[in-house]
Amino acid sequence: MVAPGFFSLDDQGWALSIPEGLDPVSGLGSDSAPTETTYAETTPAASTDAGSTTTKVRRRPIPRKGHTKSRRGCFSCKRRKVKCQENLPECLNCTKMGLSCKYPERPQQSDSSSPGTEDSLLSTVKMPSPVSLQTLQATPTTFTPNDMRFFHHFLITAYPPLPMQGDDIWRQVATLSHKYDYLMHAMLGLAASNLALYGGNYGSQALAHRVKAIQLLSQELTKPCTSTAEGDARYGTTMALAFQSSCMPEGMTEFLSMTRGCHIVANSSMLVFEDSLFGGFNAEGYPDSIRRLIGTGPLILAPEQEAFLDEFLISLRALGPLCKSPLEVQFLASTELIVKTARISASEAFARFADQYNLTHRASLEEFNAFTDANNYPAQLLLIHFYLIEFAIGWIALRENGLRFAFRRRVCISWMENLAAGLPEKYQKFAEWPMNYARQLAAMTF
Repeated sequence: MVAPGFFSLDDQGWALSIPEGLDPVSGLGSDSAPTETTYAETTPAASTDAGSTTTKVRRRPIPRKGHTKSRRGCFSCKRRKVKCQENLPECLNCTKMGLSCKYPERPQQSDSSSPGTEDSLLSTVKMPSPVSLQTLQATPTTFTPNDMRFFHHFLITAYPPLPMQGDDIWRQVATLSHKYDYLMHAMLGLAASNLALYGGNYGSQALAHRVKAIQLLSQELTKPCTSTAEGDARYGTTMALAFQSSCMPEGMTEFLSMTRGCHIVANSSMLVFEDSLFGGFNAEGYPDSIRRLIGTGPLILAPEQEAFLDEFLISLRALGPLCKSPLEVQFLASTELIVKTARISASEAFARFADQYNLTHRASLEEFNAFTDANNYPAQLLLIHFYLIEFAIGWIALRENGLRFAFRRRVCISWMENLAAGLPEKYQKFAEWPMNYARQLAAMTF
């Protein structure tokens, strides 16, 4: 059982926390269902005692709001005597109820019809897809002008940098956001956090969107996935939440948890991952995309970069005697293999970072929690080294292709500093070399 405020896929060992004390709708407009009001009605009691009364509580009747008669509504709405939204090809009422939606035939407009009439516009303007049309008109969520800015920023630059060169994929995913509110909030939250990295005062809005996305996604994941589009929305939301964590100076553990969540959603909460928009982002497709991008040759290193790799391995190997659990030992060995591979093939080294993350993805919840525990100092030291080499090799290997990862420098340094600050004195010597290099990295101009 998971405490309130947490989302969990118990059988997969994944839990996600929602910050306590935060109103997830604050500043976003309310999209919660209206509450029903009850009131007390006093009636004489069925008793022989004079003057005694009993209180019966009943629901206040919900007043029926009148509406103007629709002459062009669908037959189902006319039959049920409800207001028809007249969306094409199906109205929202029929979509919700699963009814067949058929409209009366509309009379043909003559050439002299006014160009401003609805029918003449329908005949000359290409209609949006039915999904976009009905959800844009009927969505209960209210968004602000800043949210529109966030949405634009997401489409232009703040979409997740994975899959590599995945801008077309994310544009297609964005078209689903009008139907799936959890995806919309995740996109807006990521964009707001990205803007906040560059000085924008959007931290509270980013967090509010994040909480709302987590709330809505957690509700969604209690139900089976019903379509490929829904699976894409679920996976896209989890990816956006993961990369929002990567924009947060305090988001390291959440980043590891959310990337683990991406793995779980892909394997247990979609129909067929290979049929999705993200189908090429798998164990075979991801390395192939890296090879196409940067080739298969070794890293081209300057002398100081060669020295960096040598010194990194010395510092990393010093952690060997500290590592006790199987996950710690595997994580150290995998990190060392990445550095060795970089001298043979840059693309293979970069692709091996996915194998590194898979170690935490496939760990049990108990192993994962132990590894990310702030009091597990050997693991904290492993993570300091890992985030340093991940950024360094990524930057050297991708070069101009890695500009969309540039924001990670600031965040990785912040994560390393936070990890090092929590180390007891006897462990601090193991962090000296990576932290000295992190300070040099912070001073560099890219």
